[in-house]
Amino acid sequence: MNNPDDLIKKLKLRPHPEGGYFSESFRDKKGSVSLIYYLLKKEEVSHWHKLKKNEILHFYDGDPIMIYLSKNKKNVSNIILGRKYNNKQHFHYVIKSETWFGMKSMGEWSLIGCTVSPAFNYEDFELASKDWTI
Repeated sequence: MNNPDDLIKKLKLRPHPEGGYFSESFRDKKGSVSLIYYLLKKEEVSHWHKLKKNEILHFYDGDPIMIYLSKNKKNVSNIILGRKYNNKQHFHYVIKSETWFGMKSMGEWSLIGCTVSPAFNYEDFELASKDWTI
């Protein structure tokens, strides 16, 4: 079994503004797509944020991860990414553009991938105020 601290070193992850750790593993030269590794430990959360583009989340390793979703900052639903597809867990999930979302590991740690197309840029990223917590 992988260890989150080893993965942080091996994958060259660094702190992300929304919480957790990330590293960009691929970016198309023409800007058509980008891909990152993203890791959350149990005491960390991915703070509420949204993108102007669709984002596909892929489960890789560790414990399942809870994704919290909201279109209006009032009604919240959730999806679980994990390795047990028959247990209402998904291997990947598409976050539609302009959807608020945040995440939390359901165990010790979770490693996912995040694909954005066209490629991610911070101008398309909005972080919610810190008083809106998961």
